[in-house]
Order: sequence, then structure tokens, then C-alpha cells
Amino acid sequence: MLGGAIGGTSQSTWRGSIVGAASRVRADILFAVVDLFVVASAYFLALGFRMLDRVLDPMVGDTSSFVRDLALALPIIAVVHLMYNIWVGAYGHVWEHASIAEAFRVALANIAAFATLLFLNYLARASETLVIPYSVIVLGGLLSLFGMGLVRFRSRLFSFRRALGGPPILVVGSSREAAVFARQASSLPGGGHVVGFVADDEFTLRSGRRLAGLPILGTIDQIYELAQRFSAEQVVVVGNDPSRTREVVDRCLDVDVRLRIIPAAEDVLTNRSSTLDVRDIGVEDILVRPPVHTDLDAARNLIRGRRVLVTGAGGSIGSEIVRQLLAFEPAHVWALDRDETLLHEASLHWDGPTTNILCDVRDPVKLLRSMERIEPELVFHAAALKHVPMLESEPEEAVLTNVAGTRNVIEAGSRVGMRHFILISTDKAVNPTSVMGASKRLAELMTQAGNERRDGCVYTAVRFGNVLGSRGSVVPTFVEQIKLGGPVTVTDAAMTRYFMTVDEAVQLVLHAAALSAGSEVFLLDMGEPVRIVDLARRMIRLGGLRPERDIEIAYTGRRPGEKLTETLAIGPITATSHPKILEVKSEGMRTPTLFELVAALEDSALAGNRQRLYELLGSLADALPAVSEEVVDLEVAPLSVWS
Repeated sequence: MLGGAIGGTSQSTWRGSIVGAASRVRADILFAVVDLFVVASAYFLALGFRMLDRVLDPMVGDTSSFVRDLALALPIIAVVHLMYNIWVGAYGHVWEHASIAEAFRVALANIAAFATLLFLNYLARASETLVIPYSVIVLGGLLSLFGMGLVRFRSRLFSFRRALGGPPILVVGSSREAAVFARQASSLPGGGHVVGFVADDEFTLRSGRRLAGLPILGTIDQIYELAQRFSAEQVVVVGNDPSRTREVVDRCLDVDVRLRIIPAAEDVLTNRSSTLDVRDIGVEDILVRPPVHTDLDAARNLIRGRRVLVTGAGGSIGSEIVRQLLAFEPAHVWALDRDETLLHEASLHWDGPTTNILCDVRDPVKLLRSMERIEPELVFHAAALKHVPMLESEPEEAVLTNVAGTRNVIEAGSRVGMRHFILISTDKAVNPTSVMGASKRLAELMTQAGNERRDGCVYTAVRFGNVLGSRGSVVPTFVEQIKLGGPVTVTDAAMTRYFMTVDEAVQLVLHAAALSAGSEVFLLDMGEPVRIVDLARRMIRLGGLRPERDIEIAYTGRRPGEKLTETLAIGPITATSHPKILEVKSEGMRTPTLFELVAALEDSALAGNRQRLYELLGSLADALPAVSEEVVDLEVAPLSVWS
């Protein structure tokens, strides 16, 4: 049976090859027949032009013999053209995608045929066998070249004509990639015709160059006027420079155009995909900081074959940690969260050996029981409450989850022999002015104190700012407000925040884990801070609307616990082997004092004694070193109830 299947497959493949070859031969024969028709028409049309002399001037003698001689010579003319077409390989191509090389083949065949026919005509005239005017040979050869080219490149010519009827497009960029896009614009989804290019600088504009036969019209600072002058419906940015993309968005805040981007320039040049990756500009394209790319070999060596536990796995950061961990071939990943819905939804996007654990880090008994069962070697602790205003009104929850929960994970992990503990921290832990920030600072301090346990585990904290698009962050809030027609609410016109995409943050977290030797607080390079009101304006524009015209921006005032600006570190910062990961030289707290404070905070939270809770948190703030540049912000920031 197997042999029959193999034989059947071979026979089917053989038949398929025969059918395919026959199909190609039929197509080539059809092209050859069309070429013969073109040649015959071209030479008789050339003779018709030659015989206009007799029609216009009666003094010209009889030219009827020319018709007879051309009819007799036509088979030879056709064979010569066909022979040279075959010789240069003018058949067997997919002419819808023909390039300059194919056009050169057709031109070479016609030039060779033209030269050969001139020589044969000279011999025929010398022997008085046939007499064909040289002008007929010359004009017939030119008309044949034009006709064959028209037949082969008709789709390219017609697509060019169709392009002129599409919506006008301005292309930002004057690189080779921009030229490639301009040539293919009409064939892309949502495409149109490119009216010209916008240069990155005055030098390129003054050089007077043209790309793809189109002019360079101006620079980015003129894009508003150019869009109006040429009635552009799209502005396409070629390249993934966030600062340039952000400038284009800012220049187009008040003009009604669709903003699109081609971020992967290498795909334009290699044409690896069937269509270019032309898409609408997103928030991630206008980040002030460039995207992070990192070599994760060190992380792979840390993770491969290990048992890994991720707490808070239903959240934005935790779920992404699980997803990226699975790419490094861990023995197994356990995803722990107290929210069954978030955990279930996140698990739908994981592909690898995972097990969900429904457990609250605030429950030390069940947590220890779970960790004894799985005996994790690596623990990524992302479980935390993070909404500043909400935790200001419910400080007990911040203490029980962020503080006591972190202690529970550390102690349970230490008892079951974990080898590496990684805390996901936040810039709000620096010089904290909120309950949330203070609770995360305590989590950092407990992580720093981990090495004093001498249990063979490496304890690491990784601190970074806001994650773009995470649940409850400003980006999805703005998106929802824009969908509802506004207003978009901003707390303060001067408020700034650091942003990083979730995949970039997790990449660096994994790399930082591999770098750690114990007790470090690592800081991810977040780039430059972004003004929240500027982000709001750009997001409104990316939604196809105009800020302050179509969508109102409303200022609501800062909420309890919020800072005007965030500080990523206090004290000295040193470099690591990775350019985007820094180490914060942060003072810790004596271990007995620290865990006495944690126990007192937990008792106060469980007893509902908020006054005592605020006093204890206030003592933490007093014990931590201050940073002078933050004092200015603290004077104008609303004081939280515990400070």
C-alpha cells in the first residue's frame, strides 16, 4: 500500500510536470503568434507610410511592386524576428512583473533583427531578387519594437495610468525605500498615486534630485502647506525613526489626512512579502525613545530547562513574561493569578508547557502549598496593585498585596529552594509620594535584603516606568475617550511620564535577570519623558480627528498621590554590560527593622487601623534618602494622606 502511494505520488508529480510544461509552451506559442502578427502589421504599416508619396505626389512612379516584394519577404522577416526573440530569451517570463532586464531583451532582439534584415535586403537588392525600400525596414523595425513592448508591458503601463486616478499621497523620506514604495503605491491596499516626496533636510531639497521620476517638494516643516496644496489624502512615513514620525504627526494635527507608515525598510528592499507593510501610524511609532533590541542568549541560558513561576500572570506584564519565557524552552511555566478571567484570557495566547494556578499571593498557606508542589527554580513576581488614586483611598489593599504578598512569595520560594527571584518594580517607588509607590519601595527593600537569607537564591528588582497600553494606563483610557467623542481628560498640562512597550520591557527584564549576581536594583533606560497632553493630541490625530476641534482636551487636576514628573532613581547609577540596563546603587534597610515594619503594616491593614498605617508609611518616607531635584515637584504636588 505504501509502495502504491509512493508510486501514485511519483506518477502524479510526473503528470503535473508534463501539464505545467505544456501550459508554459502554450503560453509561449501564443506570445510568438502575437509577435508574428505585430511584425506583419508593423512592416505593412511602414510600407503604407512609404507609399504616401504616390498618394500625395502623382509624379512618383508605380510602387505596387513594393507590396508584392514585401509579401514575398514577410515570412523571412517574421522568422528573423522570431529567431532573435528566442535567442535572447524573450519568452517564458511573467510579464506582469517584468523589469528593465526583460525590456532590454526585447530591445536587443529587435535591434539584431533590424540589422540582419538590412543586410539581407542589401543582398536581395544587389541580386535584383526583391526590392524593399530601406525606409520600410527601418520604420518596420521601430514599429515592431514598439508593438512587442506594448504587448509585454501593457499591465505595467495601464497600472501606471490607474495610479494617476487614485488618491494623492505625500511620501516622507527621500531614500531608496521611499522610491520603491512610490513605484508600488498603486498596487497596495488603500493605495493611490504619489505626488512627490518630503525630504528630511534642506540639503536634500536643494540638491534638486527626483525619485522615481517624481519631485522632492519640500521638508517636514512644510508638510502642512504641501498637504493642502496637493490635496493629499495620505501621508506615508518611510522608516521607523520615532522622533521624525512624531514630528510628522505634530505637523499634521490640523490637516485632514490619513497618516501611515512603512516601519520595516528591509522588507521594502528585499520584497520578502507579497505586499509592503503599510499601516496606520500607531502610538508605539511615536515613542520618544528608539525601540530596544537585545541579545537574549544569556536569558535563554538562564531559562532553558528550568521550572518557572510567574505571579500576576493575568496582567499585562505577567502575561507577556510568560509568553516570552516559552520561547526559551523552559521545562514548565506555572502562571499564578487571583483573577480567573484575566488568567484564562491570557492563557489563550500562550503556546508551550504552562499550567494555571488560581491563587492569591496574600494567602501564605495556599501559596506555600502551591510552591511546594511545583518547586520553581525561577520566580518572576509581577503580582501587584498599581492604580495610584485607588490605592490612596484603599491603602490596606496596597499593603496586603504589594508588601505582604511580596514577603509571602519570597519566604515560600526560599523554603522550596528557588534559585532566582525577580521583582517587577516601578519608578513610583523612587522617593514615593503615594501609597502605591511606598508599597513597591518596601517590596524593593525586601528583595535587596534577600541575600542575607543565604539560601542560595539570587534576588533582583527591575524598575521601569509606564508600560504602553497596559490595563488602566493612559493609552487605552485615551482610546476609549476618543471613541466616545471626547473629551480626552488630562490631569495637568505639564505632567510627564516615561513610556516603554510591554515586549521591550519584558525583553530587558529577562536580560536583567541573567545579569544579576544578587541584591541589585536594575533600572531600564526609558528614554526621554513624554508630556501627557502631547500624547493626547497625537492620539487624537492618529484616530483621524483634530485635537481641540473634533475632540476637546479637558484638564481635571492632579489626583491624590500623583507626581508631576517621575524620577527613575535616587543616588548613583552605574552601567552594566547592556546599554539599556543600569544598576541603581540604592541604600537598603536593616533586615530586622524592615521586616518588623512589614509585620506592623500588615497588622494595621488587617485591623483596619488607617491612622497607624499612615504613620508607618510616613516613617518609611522619612527613612528613605531624598533627591533634591524632586523637592520642587513635591512642593506643588498634592500631599498624600500618609506623608
